[in-house]
Amino acid sequence: MNGRIRGLAMGAALGIATISLSMTLPARAGAAKQGETLPAAERKALERTLSKAFAALPLPGKAFREDRASRSREIAPGTSAWAVATKAPTEAKAVRVYEGMIGTEAGGDAEVVGLEIRVYLNLERTLPEPLGSEGGGMETFTHDGLPGMRASLAGVAPSRLALPLTPEQEANSLTVVRLHVGAAEIEPYLLEIAQGRRPVRTPWDSSAARKASEVRTIVVEFHGPRGEVDRLVKATQAAPLRALLTP
Repeated sequence: MNGRIRGLAMGAALGIATISLSMTLPARAGAAKQGETLPAAERKALERTLSKAFAALPLPGKAFREDRASRSREIAPGTSAWAVATKAPTEAKAVRVYEGMIGTEAGGDAEVVGLEIRVYLNLERTLPEPLGSEGGGMETFTHDGLPGMRASLAGVAPSRLALPLTPEQEANSLTVVRLHVGAAEIEPYLLEIAQGRRPVRTPWDSSAARKASEVRTIVVEFHGPRGEVDRLVKATQAAPLRALLTP
């Protein structure tokens, strides 16, 4: 059985746009000023939060195995003018990559597909552009009280375009889902972000973070075959993620 590697290259394929709303550090004891290194204790606190966030998420199916060498993590204070204006804590991001074999239709070869799970702390994510014109779709929804969005390229099966879709092609279409986690009082703001709007103000414009490792928002992204992505979303619970937010 021959396998053909299909790289996700999801960032480019999805045309993902981002806005950095909450990245700056407060100028007070224990926190770094602009341009300074993040204190070790604050970095470790954010690393622990990232690890706990992944522990709170469902595991991919048995068909997927993690490529541990591809794990990545970024933690850094913000430097943009908008980050300074919002007086927000440090941003952090971690990615875990999985590979799995997808089934074959009659006469076809098995394919190796990628699945990525990404967790962002204090970094808002806007809607990605549609994945393409051939049957692509994009929608917003709410899961377990969390504002979410889904973009997929229906009609794309590995290495080929095909319409109308077979059930297998539908299940394997490239999909990204984002879930936005925040305190109940800021859910209207998160909903605007999830729906692709860019509010002029954030809920924290006049409230500086108490420390660099404060967690104000969490965004979870699932990238990969639609069937597996949708399964992961349905199995995700809001409560363990909300528990990671700074009171």
